[in-house]
Amino acid sequence: MAIRCIIVTPERTELDCEADSVTLPMFDGALGVLPGRAPLIGRLGFGTLQLETAAGPQRYFVDGGFAQVEDNVVSLLTSRSMSVDLLDVGEAEKALELAHEMPSKTPEQMQIKETAVRRARGQLRSAR
Repeated sequence: MAIRCIIVTPERTELDCEADSVTLPMFDGALGVLPGRAPLIGRLGFGTLQLETAAGPQRYFVDGGFAQVEDNVVSLLTSRSMSVDLLDVGEAEKALELAHEMPSKTPEQMQIKETAVRRARGQLRSAR
């Protein structure tokens, strides 16, 4: 029995495939999903989605969002998703550096900065 994994962004469906197992980058840590998993809805973090497929492992960077698991279907709604092969360590390090330099004088600026730092750290982890 396989798990169907679907990644949807505002532009299009990025991925629709079957996998033996899926590891989701949740907001508070990784979540493994095997066939028969109890239903859930959760908040995605910035990190690596890992799929174990018949063709071998696949990894994608997921830019936050939400995940739903139900009836052996994992649906991810995210603002952006890309293969980790397309990430560059140097660019991710530069993004992290720029995020640390962002102003944080107001609560709104602090929240924007914190999100930028989490996103850059997730990209850096995925790129490595």
